[in-house]
Amino acid sequence: MNVPVPHPEELASAWRRVLRLWRPMAGWTILVWLAAALVLAPLSTILLGWQILRGPRAVVGNEALLVWLLTPRGIIWTLLAGGLSLLGGVIRYAGLFYIVTDDLSGRAPTVRRTALHLVPQLAVLFKLSLVAVGAGVAVAAVLVGGLAVVRGAFLGEFDINYYLSARPPEWRHALVAASTWTAVWLVGALFVLGRVVLAIPAYLDGHRPLRLAFARARARGLGHKPRLFRLLALAVTAWLLVRLTVHSAYYAVGSTTLEWVAAVSPSLRPVVFASAAYGAVLFSLDAVMGFLGFSLVATVLTKFYLADTDLHAVAPRTAGLRQLTWRVMRRARPWLRPRRLAPLAMLLAATSAGASGILLARLPEPGTVVVLAHRAGPPPAPENTLAALERAIEAGADYSEIDVQLTRDSVPVVVHDADFMRVAGDPRRVADVTWAEVEGLIQRPDDGSPPEDRRLATLDDFLARARDRIRLAIELKYYGPDPALAPAVVERVRAAGMEDQLVLMSLDAGAVEQLARIAPDMAVGYVFAAAVGDPAALPVSFLAPSRAAATPRLLRSARARGLQVHVWTVNRATVMAELMERGVDGIITDDPALAVRVRDEMLTLSPASRILLRFRPGAWEAVEEDEDYTGKLQRPATGPI
Repeated sequence: MNVPVPHPEELASAWRRVLRLWRPMAGWTILVWLAAALVLAPLSTILLGWQILRGPRAVVGNEALLVWLLTPRGIIWTLLAGGLSLLGGVIRYAGLFYIVTDDLSGRAPTVRRTALHLVPQLAVLFKLSLVAVGAGVAVAAVLVGGLAVVRGAFLGEFDINYYLSARPPEWRHALVAASTWTAVWLVGALFVLGRVVLAIPAYLDGHRPLRLAFARARARGLGHKPRLFRLLALAVTAWLLVRLTVHSAYYAVGSTTLEWVAAVSPSLRPVVFASAAYGAVLFSLDAVMGFLGFSLVATVLTKFYLADTDLHAVAPRTAGLRQLTWRVMRRARPWLRPRRLAPLAMLLAATSAGASGILLARLPEPGTVVVLAHRAGPPPAPENTLAALERAIEAGADYSEIDVQLTRDSVPVVVHDADFMRVAGDPRRVADVTWAEVEGLIQRPDDGSPPEDRRLATLDDFLARARDRIRLAIELKYYGPDPALAPAVVERVRAAGMEDQLVLMSLDAGAVEQLARIAPDMAVGYVFAAAVGDPAALPVSFLAPSRAAATPRLLRSARARGLQVHVWTVNRATVMAELMERGVDGIITDDPALAVRVRDEMLTLSPASRILLRFRPGAWEAVEEDEDYTGKLQRPATGPI
């Protein structure tokens, strides 16, 4: 069958319709944004925080999270989280669908009409969101399953960090196999999407239940779907190109303007105001570009459904407004008028501005930020060695973060991976050897330090070398259950009498709870990259989230409980400064010297000046480009700390 190639005029026609309908489309988009912020976000927090979803566990995180997500509770949580996250977008598209439908039908579309039509269908839209999430998870599981097979076939012999660091031939073979599988999966996913994409507007148009909408969407207009795909691809590509062009131009103009203001102004106040204006305009640009792009894609899909298929003609008519009682309609209509919505929006804006002022006044000082040297100390010293510890001391770090495991004969040794392949070229696993068998193992690379300082060290070696010189952050590493690890570490710390010179932490929530029971006099922390539940509810003294997990909500929760937050693994000055400005208590880094310099520089800045760092391009470039900056680290930060 010859499929007509979409002409640019079709996209131009959709764009003209967006411009003509921008008022009701913008009004509907703003209404959905407000509802998401005021209703969906709090509702999501309440529902997803239910203890019943986690069972007896206060927090499920890291590797345990992957296992938990496969349980019935985890599946329910995934559907709820995904459904609530997607619901805002579904409601937004549904509103645009009805706005375009009204316009093509000769009716004047309004926000009030659209809202009254959709309010009775919220349960239906949530069901659509759940189905979409379930289908997405199923499709993604196929990809993940294939990649897991590739990893097992090519990368299963040694610890994954060895392959990430050494890049042996098996790594290249795995990349080829993974890329091939991903390409095959992508073709299959696009094929599935192409067969069901029209089911979304069909479902909104009254073709129900959902399986009926899918069946009718597949049966009707099937030959035209390649053209729809090309239209959608053209619309998305145009949107992304325009967005990239606008952002690049604005960045160039804004950067030049801010640098000029900073150069000519003897006072910092104009610079702060200019930076605030820069950030406000950037936020507005993002909102406008997102609105226009989403509206264009929604219009293309809706117009194709209405004009290129006969699905709308055979759609059963929904009750729409008749599902609401006249009393509810009489009460709802006045509040949906612009004169009522405008004061509400102004009140919300004023509240936001006041809250921002309070936040600025209460901005925490960064002087208490501690610097933790990742894996004992910075390159080029071998990680987790006494040589790295000495470099951390020279760099002025407050803590040396080390990883501890048990050998077969229960000796706590300092090593990150499950085996010695990456750090010493030895394929044996830590849990399979005795201390006597690996006592003389010299780690690489050779940084010129004494071989004695580069050999595999025990926890006792580190305790003795660090005493009264630098604090230790001891992370307990688990590659399978090991109930003896925590007691062994605590025993060695007590024997050294250094309870007040270190902290203990782990990625394993069970180990953290065990440490809290057997060592209540020591500071204990939970390390995580992702978690369900509130990590701040654990019996800990501090949290160690990844940069992505260090959200404002987490920081607020930790502060409310008096907990410190140390973020890993941060190696750029810009990110260090941003995190310090947000009030974190510690930075875990491969470059402690840089972190110390950024911290010292932050101490000289006022709160308003620190806010400037969020918006001023290149503010820390001079720090990062210094000849002593070790941005090109030889030791990759591969995975959890």
